This record gives sequence, structure tokens and C-alpha cells, in this order.
Amino acid sequence: MHAKVSCTFALFLLLGLQRTDASHWSYPDRDLDEVFPSWGGICDTGTLQSPINLSIKKSLKGVFDELKLDNFEDKQSGVTVVNNGHSIQLANFNNEMEVEGGPLRDEYVVEQVHLHWWSEHTINNMRYPLEAHIVSRNKRYANVTMASNFKDGLTVIAILYHVSNERNKAIDQIVDYLDDVKDFDKINEPVRMKNPFVVRQLFPKLNGYMTYSGSLTTPSCAEAVTWIVLSETFPVTLEQVDNFKQIQNEEKRVLKNNYRDLQNANNRPVIVVLPVDKSVSDAASSLQLSLGSLFFVLIAAKLL
Repeated sequence: MHAKVSCTFALFLLLGLQRTDASHWSYPDRDLDEVFPSWGGICDTGTLQSPINLSIKKSLKGVFDELKLDNFEDKQSGVTVVNNGHSIQLANFNNEMEVEGGPLRDEYVVEQVHLHWWSEHTINNMRYPLEAHIVSRNKRYANVTMASNFKDGLTVIAILYHVSNERNKAIDQIVDYLDDVKDFDKINEPVRMKNPFVVRQLFPKLNGYMTYSGSLTTPSCAEAVTWIVLSETFPVTLEQVDNFKQIQNEEKRVLKNNYRDLQNANNRPVIVVLPVDKSVSDAASSLQLSLGSLFFVLIAAKLL
């Protein structure tokens, strides 16, 4: 009887350890040449995983309805900043922000914003120092967990930042609170911003984007994301980026980077959407590009 209880107890402990190990995940210390860990499940076996390298030259040209970002210019009060052990995240927006149009068939509501240093996506094999993700949920589903079970459940707008001497004001506003949340004993303890935050200031222009079907870039790695990666990058200083590299994770280690390795695209189509001249008729809009779009294409071609 004791042996049976002991075996049962041992099995219980083993299952408990397996659950603990499965729920724990981390990023490697690339300075120490650590190998990227296996996150298990669909993270390892999925075929629509993110991030991927994006090539404007190899993308398909697409024409969609206007991508609408509703209430993104609102001054959001009471926004919280939290170190979740893997990133810095903003949430609790008092005015509902919605994303619709473009490649999306439904309306999506913004749930949170978080950052990765360095960028997760690369453009023409170039990695940038910072990437912001605006995560939104399809309003047909009650919450992010439920939405993650459906291919149209989530959309993420990705903003990449290039090095500049020009400080990004929105990033500065986040940096102001990093000292309050950076230590491991502050993980999952949100701090409320004193001043309103305007999400639209994270990316002042919308001059085209690339879109593809992918996944969350962190466990559960659910393949439920329509990615919208802005084609234009925005300025940030090295000093601003370095502030994020002081964040500690649950192991009391400094989170020097928090980007996932590039995943196999598996021949997924990537669609590039360039701004069109609003003066042309709807019938001709798919054939004509504005001068601004042509300039963008020329610059992109030089990067290849």
C-alpha cells in the first residue's frame, strides 16, 4: 500500500514538474552564445510561426480598403506599465481603440502594447534595434485566450525603429517608468502612468505595410495572428533602447534581448500594401501609385 502511495505521489510530482517546466519559458543570453530553447508544442511544430524575414521585392502587391485606426490619437488616461518577466507591456486603455479595414474582415479592439529589443521581424534581412507590437482581439471573441483558438482571432501591428539622434517621445514616456518596474521583484506589479499616453505617437505616419498570416511570437505561439508590419521604420536613440536592456526576468537575469529567432516562412504569401493617390477613382486606384509611393519603392529597392 505504501509502495502504491509512493508511486502515485512520485507520479503526481512528475506531472507537476512537467506542468511547471511547460509553463516556464525564457530567452537565451546571446552574449553567452546560448542556444535558443525549445518552447514545446506548436511553438516547435507549427507551420505558421512568427516572426519571419520580410522582403518587399518578394512580396505580392495588394490593394485593400483603407486600414482604419480608430481612437489611436486619443489621450489615454490611467495606462499601466508592467514588467511581465519577458517584456514591458502597456495596458488598461480607458478609451477603446479599434483596428479595421485593410486585410481584416472584422473589427478588432486593442488589448495591449509591448516591446521587443532587438526587432523580431527583419526587413530585407536587416534587424532593427526595437519593435513595438500593438495586439488587438477580434471583437467576435470574448477575450484573447478564446481568440487565440481561431485563425482570425488576433491582429498585431508591428512597428520597427531605426537608430537616430531624434528621441521618440512616446518611447521616452515609457522609459520614464522603467526604473519603477525593472527589478525581478516588481514583475507583474503594474505602475500607472501619471500623464495621458497617445498610442498613435508610437508611429506618426502610415505609409504602407506588409501583411501575412502568422502566430504569437511567445508561448502559446498560437497561429491566430494577422500580422500588419509597417513598411516605414521610425526613429529611436540607442540610449532609449539601452534603458530596456536593464529589465530583469524571473531568474533575476538582465533581459538583454527578448526577440525570437526567425521562423520558416513555409512559402507563406506576404502582401505589401503601398499608399495610393486618393485623387484617382476607385476603378483606377489599383493601377496608379502616388509619387510618395514611387519614392518609397525606389528607396526600398536600394536596400536590396
